[in-house]
Amino acid sequence: MNELKALVLLSLGALVAGTAHAGVYVEMVNHDLANNTRDIAQKMYVQGGRGRFVDPDGRATIIKDGILYMIDDAQQTYVVFDKPTMDALAKQLNVVMEQAKEQISKLPPEARAQAEEQLAQQMPGMADDKKWVVEAVDTGKSDKVDGRSCRIWDLKRNGELDDQLCVVAYGSLPGKENFQTVFAEFAKAFEEMAKSVPMLSGAMTNEFAAQAKVNGFPVRSRAYENGKLVDLEQVVSVWREENFPAAMFEVPAGYKKEQLKLGGE
Repeated sequence: MNELKALVLLSLGALVAGTAHAGVYVEMVNHDLANNTRDIAQKMYVQGGRGRFVDPDGRATIIKDGILYMIDDAQQTYVVFDKPTMDALAKQLNVVMEQAKEQISKLPPEARAQAEEQLAQQMPGMADDKKWVVEAVDTGKSDKVDGRSCRIWDLKRNGELDDQLCVVAYGSLPGKENFQTVFAEFAKAFEEMAKSVPMLSGAMTNEFAAQAKVNGFPVRSRAYENGKLVDLEQVVSVWREENFPAAMFEVPAGYKKEQLKLGGE
């Protein structure tokens, strides 16, 4: 579910359309606490109802009007992630799930139980008897990240500690963008797309609901492993107002559109 979590965090950076004014540039870094090293995790450019998110390898995702555009500059191609795409993806998912269940049913009892549990972990909410449950728990503790006071929340997934977020209220961050409204709007748009895959839609609804409950932007996030925090955290290193050219939020001219396909797993 790393991709799922990643998508939830991406949605926090989208902007609601409104009066033209300076956008916001946010830079996230991975901080290795054990070695005290840092490297870029993500660059976010948000302005005027649109967002552009760039990963460490330079791959960009554009969000505008509730639609995602995934851009491959090296191949000069792009993929659109919208309702028709979700419909097509749903058909592929159903075929994959049926094939997986058929193969699992042929296994010996012990191996079958192990395979079913593994499937439930890899594709939460897709198993017949599994539901993806996400809880946001206010720890009552606070901390500071780059001089900003933040509230510490724990995220539990299916009852197990999974992430710790240090959250700053939207209104306390630089810029005039209403991130809370944007988050709700984007969540609504994605849930509409995800209706093609009811079980995925339910998982996303729970993810978005938990993220909305913290009521702010996570300026630091750390994962739990076996109930203990790992030595790697993702933190906001830069947050500033800035004007961006409109072309930054458009698919470059001449890029070829490709269809989104499931991977081999």
